[in-house]
Amino acid sequence: MATNPAGTGIMENITPSDSPPSPFDAPTSSPLPSVPPNTPSTPSPSGPPTTPFPSPGQPRFPSASQNRDAKMPDLPEMGENESPGAQRESQVSSSSRNSTLLRKNPRSRGASETSAGRIDPGTAFPPYDPRFSLSLSVSAANGAAASQLPLDDDGRKKIVVLGSGDFGLALATRLVQANYRVAVGSRDPERCRSKVEATGGIPMTHAEALRESAVVVLAVPFQHTGSLPLSNLANKIVIDVSNRNPKDRDSSGRSQAEHLQNLLPTARVVKAFNVLSAYTLSRGIRGSKEVPVCGDDKEAKQLVSEVVKDLRLDSTDLGGLQSAREVEEIPFQFFTEWKFGVILSTVVWCIMFVVTLFRSQLCSNLENMHKPNFTWDWSGFDGIVRDNVSSSSAGAALTLLALCYLPGVIAAYVQLARGTKYSEFPLWLDTWLKGRKHIGILMLWNAAIHAILVLSYSMGSVGLYDDTYSWRGPTYVACGAFTLLLAGVLGVASLPSVSASMTWREFSFVQSRVGWLVLLLASFHIIFNFWDGLIKNNFSCYFLPSIAQLCIVLPLLTLVLKLPLLTPCVDRSLTRIRQGYERVSLHGLTGV
Repeated sequence: MATNPAGTGIMENITPSDSPPSPFDAPTSSPLPSVPPNTPSTPSPSGPPTTPFPSPGQPRFPSASQNRDAKMPDLPEMGENESPGAQRESQVSSSSRNSTLLRKNPRSRGASETSAGRIDPGTAFPPYDPRFSLSLSVSAANGAAASQLPLDDDGRKKIVVLGSGDFGLALATRLVQANYRVAVGSRDPERCRSKVEATGGIPMTHAEALRESAVVVLAVPFQHTGSLPLSNLANKIVIDVSNRNPKDRDSSGRSQAEHLQNLLPTARVVKAFNVLSAYTLSRGIRGSKEVPVCGDDKEAKQLVSEVVKDLRLDSTDLGGLQSAREVEEIPFQFFTEWKFGVILSTVVWCIMFVVTLFRSQLCSNLENMHKPNFTWDWSGFDGIVRDNVSSSSAGAALTLLALCYLPGVIAAYVQLARGTKYSEFPLWLDTWLKGRKHIGILMLWNAAIHAILVLSYSMGSVGLYDDTYSWRGPTYVACGAFTLLLAGVLGVASLPSVSASMTWREFSFVQSRVGWLVLLLASFHIIFNFWDGLIKNNFSCYFLPSIAQLCIVLPLLTLVLKLPLLTPCVDRSLTRIRQGYERVSLHGLTGV
């Protein structure tokens, strides 16, 4: 099926060898270290490396094969006042202007590149790996020790939670479990005493609670902030956990955390915990959960990150308090990454259904309307669910499967034509590449619908036991069964919990090699079933092809375009480009 770049694997992430081995990468003689794909980034200007160590996938010493392909004259020793750029310019000037130079480009990766230097054409379901997140852990980003929270007589850290609602009580429960002394501030402590004490917290009035600690979690609705004793929040670290619906954004576009900072100019406001719900906190968080943290005070962010860490969560530093504008909208996002895949899948399925509807029910009536005594034949509509929906789902599944691999093949040809992996892909191709994971999941959904509908009716109705199906019938059924089975394996392997237990080589093999096998078996499933109908004129209403003729086009096109990429000479050039080398004419270099 299909998490980053020019991959053709079916399974993603979105997003982003340097990348996993591609479905059209042949094994190289000396494989390079590979790491999981990173979040795409835009390429930075060319320049000398900022570190003496080679980047992942970059050979530290030139190999023999590299020396055969491009002989690089020895660089003279760089003088004290000579910049690396000046040395390179001097070197280039002394070489032939008409020669072609393969050189390692130290620039950062492009929008569809991964961390080892090669584009990812093979996996459309890249796993999420927090080790390769672009955002840094707060505790790692800030080396200085944070201010310590005050301790009680039992050595427990003291913290204040203002608000006795569902979220405040759920957070207080988790803090108590992390060995915190939690003072829960409420307008009416006596009314909520039983609930607060059940969490292990201590009920107090707002004013009493604010005297307990210098760190305050503000767990009240933002519109009620004015009812709090704001003067008592001066010089404290205030953790804002509120969220704001994007539709309620004011003309300034500022976040609620920024408004709160304006109300409390002497306090240090930090945005955190807003991506968690009271239900999640009360049920307990299983596995790692990333908590964005942002604020203008570095020391305050580090202290809040320690609180997050004590709750066994992962804090992520998103920078200054202005980032809270995006953080506050995270809980209200609704399948934003699925938009492209869902639209594409819906369009493909509707096209298949309309074609099937005309061929099975409408065309026979339309072609006979001119005859005398014509009456509309409604009998064909009896099998609209069994035949139309099943056929449409099958055609959509095969088409979506091909659409998971086709963008990676196109990206490979783009790289070969440009001679570099560092140039950005066109926006339409980059969007297509990043949407392969969701396209693959929707492909599996359509394939499952087709299989369920077929199995729910008698197998004899499809003609498997006819003499003409003596060998084709069992063969096409077997191809379909293995297609669905292996597609399910691809889908399961894309789950973060499963992919995290696999090595990168294992994951790449499943998503890349097995994915291409699924495409091949799915194509054979159609070919063996509709062999005669594929090659003869089988049009209805004068121009409508059959579903088999319609859905086999993209898979065959993808497989045909893939074949040249498997030839040794093309694969060798493509592999070198993905390892970071560029085909650059010396006439295009500055100073030549």
